[in-house]
Order: sequence, then structure tokens, then C-alpha cells
Amino acid sequence: LDVGAGSGILSFFAIQAGAKKVYAVEASNIARHCEQLVRHNKMAGRIIVVSGKVEEIEIPEPVDVLISEPMGYMLLNERMLESYVHARKFLRPGAVPCMYPATSNLYIAPFNDEALYMEQQNKA
Repeated sequence: LDVGAGSGILSFFAIQAGAKKVYAVEASNIARHCEQLVRHNKMAGRIIVVSGKVEEIEIPEPVDVLISEPMGYMLLNERMLESYVHARKFLRPGAVPCMYPATSNLYIAPFNDEALYMEQQNKA
């Protein structure tokens, strides 16, 4: 199950890695473009695009693995992490809860930028 599939790139990678079928869930209008990419690459039937929020959709069978790219800047800002975690309900019973990526590292270095600070202050 590809959560927040976008263009479907991770779905295509999953097929290349040996997945028999991938459900590509996408809530935005890009789902239509993902469907076109699937058709043009002759993957219809192997990649099934599901248009909607993962919290609101149903799929016909449980899945073995969840894939996503849920990170925005600072790893969390895209607000996909909650949806990614919610998608665990689609895992096959007894499946090891594999979610890729499963870990990440955040490296921070302090800096000072007076112009950027003033720009953000003026927005508040």
C-alpha cells in the first residue's frame, strides 16, 4: 500500500522490487495523472490507483507492506505521518508491521539570518 502516492513513483519501485500488486492511495487530483502513468507503463492491474484519503478509503484485501514518503521539511511538516500510521489498519493479520521508511535522522545546525527572522516576524 503506497500512502500518499502522488505520481506513483514508489508504487513503480515496489513493482520493480517484486510486489505482485500495489494499491496507490492519493487524496489530491494528481491521482488522475498517476492513473495515466500506470496505464502508459502497462501496469494497470498491478498498480491500482485509489483516489481518496487513506482514512476514508477501502481496499479489497489486506496488504503486506506500507510504503510512503511522509516527510516534509523537518521530517514532519507535510502532515502525512498521521495518515501513514493510520494505514496500518490495512496490514494483513499476522504481518510484521513493515513500514518503509521506518526510521530517519534529523541533523540540525543553528544559524542566524536577520532578514529571514524579520520576514517571519512580519507575517505573525
